Amino acid sequence: MAKKKTTGISDLLFDEVNPYGAVIGDVVSRPVERFPLEAIRPDPGQPRRLLPGDLAEAVNRGEMAPAAALREWLRRAAGDPDAAARRDVRELQRLAAAIEQHGLINPITIRPAETGPGRYLVVTGERRYWAHVLLAAEGRPVHEGAVLESPEQIKAAPAPPGVSIRAHQIVENLMREDINVIEKAHGLVALREEMSEAGAPPDDAYRRHSPQGGAARPVPWKAVEDALDISRQYRLRIISVLELSAEAQALVVRHDLAEATIRPVVEKLKPWPDLQIRALHQVIAWQAAEERGEGEGRPIVPSARALVERLLATQQAPAASGDKGAVAGFDFDRLRRQVRGTLRYIERLDAKARGDLARTADSPGGAGIVEELRALREQIDGVLGELGITN
Repeated sequence: MAKKKTTGISDLLFDEVNPYGAVIGDVVSRPVERFPLEAIRPDPGQPRRLLPGDLAEAVNRGEMAPAAALREWLRRAAGDPDAAARRDVRELQRLAAAIEQHGLINPITIRPAETGPGRYLVVTGERRYWAHVLLAAEGRPVHEGAVLESPEQIKAAPAPPGVSIRAHQIVENLMREDINVIEKAHGLVALREEMSEAGAPPDDAYRRHSPQGGAARPVPWKAVEDALDISRQYRLRIISVLELSAEAQALVVRHDLAEATIRPVVEKLKPWPDLQIRALHQVIAWQAAEERGEGEGRPIVPSARALVERLLATQQAPAASGDKGAVAGFDFDRLRRQVRGTLRYIERLDAKARGDLARTADSPGGAGIVEELRALREQIDGVLGELGITN
């Protein structure tokens, strides 16, 4: 009997059958209509937005028209030394030119807005939406074959009832080739959370349990891998970049560093945030020199690997075997990595996350987290006490 093909990412977008209970649904088969561009706004909860936060919020609150916000973004990007901002502008302009010449081949999807200035929110296709806004602002008609259409109207398909909006947006973003590895990693995490919220697949191996008074456990990572038709090795490589320091992650995003390029840094420099920054700055300098035509033609990935090894050699050599025997071979580096990882995660909890935790502290799931945090604090106090540190 032939083995059933694993449901892949294209099936998630275009087929009602998928590994986690049709939470995305069949959007493409919905009837496509033309909607007034002015009646549509970007989704404020979209995992990846084109415009900077302040301009996006101004549009969402109705304080700025989309065209005005877009013009302000273009003005800022023109004088922005950040190459990523200029690249985003070039890509949007190319997309607008393609739509102008050939029409919108892949319609956006929309859903009714509950509040705000627009009657509809974009589910998928925010960049296509902004490309239409650019065409409308510049008065450039859309060529649909031999017919000229107004850019003030955009082709869109309404999302069907019951569709998981967030999962659909996350999957579409993960399909894109132009997103950086940090965004991909956050997208994988977000998709796992969305799948856990939507309900686990019927397979017993994927069923969620409620060991802590009803708090649902996340679906296994294998469910995400099967849903996207990716390997465990690929998923681990992508997710591991989130173990870099916040400053290092910002550099990766700003300079759009490829996962293969930073892989040696991720694999070997996790315990040393300062070395991560040194290595990434050197890689960025090499790439910039190559782009200017001033480089030495060095292969970046092997060069990055050799650089990481040189940086590691500058660290203090591990204790001699006799010294390790005095502490029964205790792995200090592993403890340091675990402590730093926990600290970095807690530091990333913003005011909203802490507020959400405070509001759910009396719920079964929230109470369980609070108790675990207390236990962690007691263990840390105990270790510090043994070291003679009391404050």
